[in-house]
Amino acid sequence: MELLINKISDSGLDASSVSGEEAIIFWNHVRQHIASTSQERAQTYIISAEYRSELKQFQACIDELKLALGQLQLPGDAETILSVKNSLSEHLVDIGDYSSALSEYSSSSAIAVEHGFIDAYALSILGMGNLCDAYGDHNRALRYYQKIDGIDHAISSRSLRLRYKLYMLSCYIELGRIAAANDLIRECEELSILVSNKILAGQIHLYQAKLNRQQGNSHDALLSISNVQYSSGNINSSWLSSMVRLELAYCLGDVNKPQLAKLVLHHVSKRIKLDSAPILSKRLFDSLSDICEIQGDYKQALHYQKKGYRIESDLMKNIPITELGASQLRRLSRYELQLKLILSEIENKELKETTENQKNTVKKLQQDVFTDPLTALHNRRWLDVKLKDMLLHETPFALMVIDIDHFKSINDELSHLVGDKAIVNVSHELSAYFRFRGASCVRFGGEEFLVILEKASLEQAEMHAENYRERIFQFGWQDILGERGLTVSVGITLHREGENTQRTFYRADKALYRAKANGRNQVCCE
Repeated sequence: MELLINKISDSGLDASSVSGEEAIIFWNHVRQHIASTSQERAQTYIISAEYRSELKQFQACIDELKLALGQLQLPGDAETILSVKNSLSEHLVDIGDYSSALSEYSSSSAIAVEHGFIDAYALSILGMGNLCDAYGDHNRALRYYQKIDGIDHAISSRSLRLRYKLYMLSCYIELGRIAAANDLIRECEELSILVSNKILAGQIHLYQAKLNRQQGNSHDALLSISNVQYSSGNINSSWLSSMVRLELAYCLGDVNKPQLAKLVLHHVSKRIKLDSAPILSKRLFDSLSDICEIQGDYKQALHYQKKGYRIESDLMKNIPITELGASQLRRLSRYELQLKLILSEIENKELKETTENQKNTVKKLQQDVFTDPLTALHNRRWLDVKLKDMLLHETPFALMVIDIDHFKSINDELSHLVGDKAIVNVSHELSAYFRFRGASCVRFGGEEFLVILEKASLEQAEMHAENYRERIFQFGWQDILGERGLTVSVGITLHREGENTQRTFYRADKALYRAKANGRNQVCCE
């Protein structure tokens, strides 16, 4: 893509200067006169399709995504193909072509497994589960979502991990499995702290409201709804906004304010008509029917109930639920074996790569290749070599993940220069404390650090983490941060014999976001 942008600039054009219909014409020109490879032509179709989506030219958007796929080939373009297919399937769902969407999800799952793209595989499974949800078969949807449980630790995107857990949570709520939902929502709340996505955080508050209402706590439900935040302007925000208002209407009905509930639903109906989303429309009519019934207006309740039933009937006709049955689940079960092999191969690769080649590479590399320039700690490249060496020699170790609390607010309020000074001081204290304790300190990225304590017990690691946390808490931050202080949260785990480092880090990461969820400035063990 960067090469194509350079070609566009060299021709005297500016891709950032156009939008809307002009952008579509612009990228068509680039495709015909500047793009010279099939990959570059595919990129022009992909970008043009995004503009068509913004203009609500959905069929044209779908056509261009298909044309983009026609320019790409396996295996070299596997990652791009999966990305395009994911976008294409979402647009097919939006226009109600559920059979074609399922075909894309099925194809994506096969490609993802064949080429080892775990996140793309999870996305295709979520798509299939969502179709079951739209049909109203929440038990079947849950069976799809649970297919991801076995690869949860290997999903690289925290946001995607949270999304799949939220889909499961929604199913638990729909099925009335309150205990399971309460357990899962706590996990979602912890994970959301590290994800920083307003839409996903808003969904958690929405589902908490639903759970409160199901348990007869309508006032608590209203409080949960009041915590929802979202930015206007994108499709996910629009969905969340409508769902929150529908839930608000139910809560108002429960607290004996049906007139207010009906007023809220009136505003939602205008929004949903613009979106023309059948699933949202059905929920709207169900809500209107329930509110009318509370008011004793049974004739109008029946009217809305019939409207909802008609939409539900259309969904049941158009969603290929039989193709999402036992045969599809069996196919995915076969993939589970292949996925285990993929994960096993990754683990074996980590062990095999510590050979003579690695030793020669280490000798040739300069020290700065393995050092973070800001903090002088080890960097991620060094960490990769170190972990492979430890796996090869079966060295037991404790892993500590350290994150500066509320670091974004330091950057926002005091500047990035002050933020860098804070990072430098945190890292200096880290290396000073652990220098003589047989530990390795790494700047993992941003405000996040790792400490590897070789041959340490969990109790020893916890003691050192607590000492370091207190050291940072007591540090004289006045000269750097003024009146505000600085704290860190720490997650700890022990590496288990036979597991790969990805699993170890995943468990330490979970301990970290539990420390964040419990109030920050503390240490949590896995």
